[in-house]
Amino acid sequence: MTAAEEKRMLRLQYKARRKAVDRQEREASSEAVCRRAYPFMKALRERHARPLHLCAYFPFGNELDITALLLACRKQGDVVYLPRTDAASRTMSLHPWTEHTVFTSGTFGLQEPGPDAERLDPEHWDKLDAILVPGIAYDRQGGRLGLGAGYYDRFWHAYLEALDRVPLDRRRDPAVRLACIYSWQLAERVPMEAHDIAVEWLITEDEIIACAADTDLLTAKNGCRKRE
Repeated sequence: MTAAEEKRMLRLQYKARRKAVDRQEREASSEAVCRRAYPFMKALRERHARPLHLCAYFPFGNELDITALLLACRKQGDVVYLPRTDAASRTMSLHPWTEHTVFTSGTFGLQEPGPDAERLDPEHWDKLDAILVPGIAYDRQGGRLGLGAGYYDRFWHAYLEALDRVPLDRRRDPAVRLACIYSWQLAERVPMEAHDIAVEWLITEDEIIACAADTDLLTAKNGCRKRE
């Protein structure tokens, strides 16, 4: 079986599971994950000794709801950037979420910043400290399965290209890639190809998993576990 065929089967399996999520499960899991994510973001903030610049997203359908986390981050002074997708090119632009942001229904019915929203130009993408990456399934090695359109894969490679254009004397490490997920989204293995974006951290209701990351960021008391 090819990687593409494996991905197709996994998508069907995990999309069916997500469709079965009821309101009670979504609310309870979302609250638990956000509660576990707060100290993670605090630790990241302390590492940089300043508020963060985060690339995030608004949840869609039965996706785990990270809205409370994003609001808490904004309250701490973090700048949250939300994507606006272009269906023709399957690419996305980033826009700061402010009190003036007007939202529209974009690709797949997602709530996105409108066409006139302030934009973060790619030449400034090096500001990003963390990227919250949505998906349908993940594994403990950082493998991620999206819905198949490739928006985040393209964004990640465009982001790395933008970093390469930054002068060496002010170039920073790439943004931390993390995902806030239901525990049932953990698969035994997600097939990964060269173009696929992987994640470094997974946050579930029960644990924080360091897939291939610096575990000094969080201590064991905050629920951090190395990948198995």
